[in-house]
Amino acid sequence: EGTARDSVMQLRADRLDVTFVAGSPEFPDCHSRRIWSEPLLAALPSHYPLADGTGVTWADLAGETFIVRHGGTGPQVHDHIVRRVAGRSADLSIIRFDVERGTMLSMVAQGYGVTIVGEATSPMYAPGVTFLPILDEPEPLAFSAIWSPHNRSPVLRSLLDLAGEMSRSGWTP
Repeated sequence: EGTARDSVMQLRADRLDVTFVAGSPEFPDCHSRRIWSEPLLAALPSHYPLADGTGVTWADLAGETFIVRHGGTGPQVHDHIVRRVAGRSADLSIIRFDVERGTMLSMVAQGYGVTIVGEATSPMYAPGVTFLPILDEPEPLAFSAIWSPHNRSPVLRSLLDLAGEMSRSGWTP
């Protein structure tokens, strides 16, 4: 649930063996491997008119208030929204909250705003939230494993081997 930066700090302090983060970040003192990817979805209040469609575009979302988390993938989500919407809206509104994922989805249901999530989030029980594909999103969101090159744990190696096998088989969380 922490940010990628916090998780890597934990790795460097030998408090974690591995962390999984959104994107494919490069840390010169760590190893990384892309493990899986998943399409991005817009999470909208079910009562929004946009929620009745089969998908949305970034232009559809440009006038919405976005809500993101401080922790977890929140910083990456914030930056992604800015990259996709900044040129489409003069009044880009992104509000950050220090909440966990389930609370964020509850806030969407209550009409605080919209957010974007990876497809693996959509099976979560989120009454009042509709998940729709972002039709003009050019690529799925990558997730990577990051670990210390000094960690020689056989358990870590087994985990990375298993993750690689699952990735090659097309598995997503």
